[in-house]
Amino acid sequence: MTISSRDNPNVKLLCKLLSGKKQRTENGLFVIEGMRGCIDAVKEYRNGKIKLTGLFCCRETVENYRDNFPVELLDELDKSLVFSITKELADRISEEKNTQGIFAVAEMLHKKLAPQELAGGKYLVLDGIRDPGNLGTLLRTADAFGVTGAVLTGNCCDLYNPKTVRSTVGSLARIPVYIENDFYTVVKILEEADIKTFAAVVRDGTSVTEVNLPENCAVVLGNEGSGLSEEHIDACSRKITVKMKGNAESLNAAAAGAVLMWEMTRD
Repeated sequence: MTISSRDNPNVKLLCKLLSGKKQRTENGLFVIEGMRGCIDAVKEYRNGKIKLTGLFCCRETVENYRDNFPVELLDELDKSLVFSITKELADRISEEKNTQGIFAVAEMLHKKLAPQELAGGKYLVLDGIRDPGNLGTLLRTADAFGVTGAVLTGNCCDLYNPKTVRSTVGSLARIPVYIENDFYTVVKILEEADIKTFAAVVRDGTSVTEVNLPENCAVVLGNEGSGLSEEHIDACSRKITVKMKGNAESLNAAAAGAVLMWEMTRD
């Protein structure tokens, strides 16, 4: 049966999860929209890294993306989790202008930050990131560079905002993400795990190319507009800077994070 109405209970839940953080938090669920993200989610479901509770797809999606749509992956899912929807319904559900007509519903993935969760490694700490696209791009970049995990403070934007999830392009299921509301608790827990924290600052820090970042370390990146507060900078082990030769005052948070993560993880 192909679902065409938003009154369907499963579609109602899908719409609620897309509508706001409160609904996502209350249900412990979030939505992945788009071909690449949903395909990756099904693959990670097979690997036991994500739990899916529903996959909504329209017939046109399979036909239009036949060359890139591994239909056999759907066999990995219980048939009760797969729902066929009309293209018209997909257009009404989505906030995208040109939806690909495929949505996955999954259980939230983040963990509470705790010393026992950390076994050394290289981490990205994000404090006050407000743009969902930046947050998603930073997590995708962390996944690409093999960062051990990412830590979000409570004043970051919603990890499960649809724009954030789309921007990760499937990386959300592959990189461990921890959330701890209080910045000072983040630093304390990292120190207890013998992980040194390096605050990214626009000026007055040691050039990141001149710092020998240790095996166990965390790069701390602040808000897009104002960066880290002085108090949060002082709480970290050391200050580092991406030196620039041009005229721009600073880098976009996602661009700065990419440079810092490359330096942190390079051989």
